[in-house]
Amino acid sequence: MKKNDANTRIVFSIRTYALFIFSVLVLVYGLLWARYAMAERVLRFDPVVAMNSEFAEVPEAERGWSKMREALLAMRDDEPEVADMLREASRSKVLGFYAGYVEDLSSEDALLWPELQSGLADDLNPDPWDWERSALTISLPHLASLRQAAMFLKDDALEHGEGGGVENLRAIRRIAGFASEQPTLINQLVGLAIFSLEAETAARMIVQYGSGWSDDTFDQVHDELELARQSVKDLNLDGESILFQDVVQRVYSDDGSGGGIFMAEPSAWLTGAGGGTLGSSSGLGMFFTILPKPILSQWMPDRKATTALYAKLSDEQLQYGSKPMWQRPSDIEFQPTGNLVIDLLLPSVSKAFDQVHMTRMRLSTVQLVGEAYRVKNRTGKFPEVAPFEVQDCWARGGVNYEVTDGVLEIRSLGPDQNELVMFPPPSED
Repeated sequence: MKKNDANTRIVFSIRTYALFIFSVLVLVYGLLWARYAMAERVLRFDPVVAMNSEFAEVPEAERGWSKMREALLAMRDDEPEVADMLREASRSKVLGFYAGYVEDLSSEDALLWPELQSGLADDLNPDPWDWERSALTISLPHLASLRQAAMFLKDDALEHGEGGGVENLRAIRRIAGFASEQPTLINQLVGLAIFSLEAETAARMIVQYGSGWSDDTFDQVHDELELARQSVKDLNLDGESILFQDVVQRVYSDDGSGGGIFMAEPSAWLTGAGGGTLGSSSGLGMFFTILPKPILSQWMPDRKATTALYAKLSDEQLQYGSKPMWQRPSDIEFQPTGNLVIDLLLPSVSKAFDQVHMTRMRLSTVQLVGEAYRVKNRTGKFPEVAPFEVQDCWARGGVNYEVTDGVLEIRSLGPDQNELVMFPPPSED
């Protein structure tokens, strides 16, 4: 009997402690849920407006997109005056292509990219919380078209030589600038690719026509390449910051002073009509979807901490990437932070910055090639010593300039000390 009483007391104590622990958990969860339920997400920031802010104050009449669109349509249809049309369009103050959502393309733009219209649903979801109306889906179809325009001008320059070559180089440079009017990394990288195309075009023009050039033509090409080199800017993360701000306002609440908690709303993470929820077809699925929200909001860093950490890490990456490659610390590696929002959205820009340094070196190298060919026209041979030094972006010194059996070759140390031939340009066969 005494043994049964003891067992009963033990069971009662266990139940009491379990009930106490359960009550505490329910109380804590209730407080977390009250905190969560009182929070509110607000869409204050328009990523489309921010993405196009660079030319927002430029009057429509001074923008060149309508002329460029006309030239691109003519290029697609193989009309004869395409080069003149592209050069004319490139002389505009800004391009002014308004980047937005595919469904918002004008009827004139839709003619240029009909393939973008084929996948559009007839009943597009107007819900602003849906990811289909977020910074993630801002469309930049003009970038591929601008690169095609630059390629056309390259081919036209090589076909017509001195007569139209320099003007085409100028047009290619201006088109490279147009590509960067939206501040995303992809815009900037496309711009760099077009600047590199200008360097390649100039190098091939020199090889093909340089033996007959006057000093004035060499001067024009040199000055144009210098303008291009000065136009190559360090990368920025303004576009990625726009994306970050838009995601943050969708997944965090807004207390009106820059703070807020992580909301973990399914509609903030999933696309589809109404921002569908995992397991929404059953009450049990909905229960297990809703249950973790207050816990996640407590576990995740708040909005201010996330924003501050993103800004800090972005600045560190930019400082690292802007240094000359031989001065970068080799032991620095950007590790995941454990913050889901930052780890998903913060880009690694070191390789992208390599392209900035490489593009500047390519343009300077072609300037050097032009001076070497100028000397050859005067003396009958290339100078044995480089007319001036071009900084090798991979090493502390200059690029390697060599003349062997009358053939000029310029090489860079290259990534991982794998030599990179800068001149002559590779065969296009």
